[in-house]
This record gives sequence, structure tokens and C-alpha cells, in this order.
Amino acid sequence: MPGVAKRKYVGETMRINKNLSQVLRRLSDVLPYNYNAETLLELFQQLYPHEWRELNQRFDQYKEKDEFLLKKGKKIRYKPNPPKEHFFKLPIVKNILSKGRIAKHNANFDELAYQERFAKFKAKRENAIRSRNEKIAKANELIQNVEPLFIDTFIAAYHKRGISFDEKMEIFKELQKYKSKKTAEFFYKLSESERNNQIRNMAFKHLQVTGNYVKLRKNFNGKKKEYMTESSEFFMTPLDLLKRIESNNVQNKKVYDVFISHSYKDSSVIKKIIKAFNKLSISIYCDWTSDSDFLKRELVSEYTKVVLKKRIEQSKNIVFVKTDNSLESHWVRFELDYSRELGKTLFCINLSDEAEGECNVLQFDVKNETISWTTGLVK
Repeated sequence: MPGVAKRKYVGETMRINKNLSQVLRRLSDVLPYNYNAETLLELFQQLYPHEWRELNQRFDQYKEKDEFLLKKGKKIRYKPNPPKEHFFKLPIVKNILSKGRIAKHNANFDELAYQERFAKFKAKRENAIRSRNEKIAKANELIQNVEPLFIDTFIAAYHKRGISFDEKMEIFKELQKYKSKKTAEFFYKLSESERNNQIRNMAFKHLQVTGNYVKLRKNFNGKKKEYMTESSEFFMTPLDLLKRIESNNVQNKKVYDVFISHSYKDSSVIKKIIKAFNKLSISIYCDWTSDSDFLKRELVSEYTKVVLKKRIEQSKNIVFVKTDNSLESHWVRFELDYSRELGKTLFCINLSDEAEGECNVLQFDVKNETISWTTGLVK
């Protein structure tokens, strides 16, 4: 197995180097007069930032693998080169930086033609970079940048013997809503070694669209066991979630720092508020993101209310986002009334023209997307 893993690594490296060579051939057409190694690297980092980031991510991944092997008393296997070293060891880079190549480039250099050519190339690359950044931002839009309080419980449950396929899907979809070191490690592990084809491919796609370097593993060879080809649409309802919360399921192990009581009509600002809380390492319960697989708007029922009550009970703090929309929402009134009934401390982010009322005020800076810290918040 070690030999197989190393051969796969070498093959992967060769494919990456081939792609980088194609990129550098294009980049060599827009090099300035009397360029040097530093110029070439800076241009590559500027015009191909995603490729540079992937080199860094790949190095970190394989370095961690080698460190893990050392801890287990085994020999290191991959010995990845740091990104800069990898870059400058590429044959095409050595060729571009050779004295003869630079001398020939300088002898035929035309400043006006270069300026025009570089401007077009830069504009094209900026469009490509912007497009990719937008796709990554879209994929990360509803993901919380915080480590959930229940992550260890969920990961342990996923690997528990006897767990059903639907239960694994449920845990996968829950952890998909968070971005942290542990969730990243979880999804990388699944993309590399999960035996079920659907979950392994889902892990690969999740990592890829959220801007991480990941390689697609082929399906396992040999006789296929039932679990390997099992699949699910995972269509769930509020009642399904309620049953899970009331049973010994991972759903009743959840704990949230903050339950946000708000109107969905204010979703654009709610997304910003969630990000602001995440900057303070505060995890958020927001019904249309945290329970999106169960609380579908077309399936709203009395069970939805019971689920929201359970989530309020599982939350340490209640934050009311006061807007003209939320003041008119019967759902918000229901959530606040139940929170008071439980004796929960209420906090308020007031984005309306009305007075705050009887609650602890949190200041939200819309422009900078920051929230003032309050010592009254339970952590």
C-alpha cells in the first residue's frame, strides 16, 4: 500500500506540473524587460492566485500526512517540496529563467507591444479570477466560519459501528454547514477513504466548490458491497427532524451559542450578522440555514413550531434582530414569547426606528460587519 500511495502521489505531481507548464507558457508571453525569478513568481501569484493557493494547500496536506506517519513510527512517504521550491524546480521555469532565454527576450523586446499585450492578458485573467472568486463565495455564502460545539460528537457518531446510511448522510449534511479545521479534515478523509461512492463524491465536490485543493478518487476496485453503491436523496420533513431531536439522535446533541430570531425577509443582513458573530467564534442557529434539510418552507406545519422550541432550548442566547419586517412577524413573536417563558436572556440588534425595549443591546456595524462584544452573552 505505501508503494501504491507514493505512485499515486508521483502521478498527481506529474499532472499538476503539466498544468502549470501550460499556464507558464502563456505567462511567458507577457514578461517584462529584463525579468528575473522574483518577477516571474510575483506575476504567477498575481495572475494565477488560485493555482498558487492550491500549491500551498497541497503542500500542507502532504506535509501533515508525513508528520502523521512519523508520529506512528513510520518512514515519511511524500516529502513534498515547499511551493516556492516546487515552482522553481519546474523544467519550464528553469528554461524561462535561463540566461539565454532572458537575453533573447530582451533583444526582441518591444515596450509598446508588451504594454498592450500585458493589459489584454491581465484583463482576461482578472475576469477569470473574479468569476472563480464569485463561485467560491457563493458556495461559502451560508457556511458558518466557526467550529460547531457538537463537532466531536457528530464525527464520532459518523464512524460508529452499525450507523445507517441515512444517518451518515445526515451527519455529512450537518457538518457541511461549518468551515473549520476539524470539518475540513473530516471531508478530506471522506474524499480519500469513504467506501460509499455517493458520500465520497459529495465530499470531493464540497471541498472543490468551497475553494480547497482536492483530488477525485476513483471508485474502489473489486466486488462491490451493498454499502458502496447505496444512495439517498435525503428528503426530510419537520416531523422527521422532531423525531430525531426527541430520540437518541445526533440532533438532540446540538448546542448553539446564539439563536437568531428574525424575519426571513431580512436574509441579506442576517447573513452578515451571522458572519459577524462567527468572527467572535460564536455559533449561530438560523432556521433556514441550520435546519435547511428539514425545515422547508413548503412543508411548514405545527411540527415546525415544536422544532423551533427545541432549538431555542438548545441555544445559550437569544438575539432578536429588530427590523420593520421582524416586528410584523408572528414567527418572531412566537420565538420571543417562548424564550421569555424559558427565562432566556434576550439580546437585541435594533435595525428599526423603534426603541430597543426590554433587552440587552448589541451594536452591529453594517459597513464593517462587526458586532460589539457583550459580557452578558453566555459562552
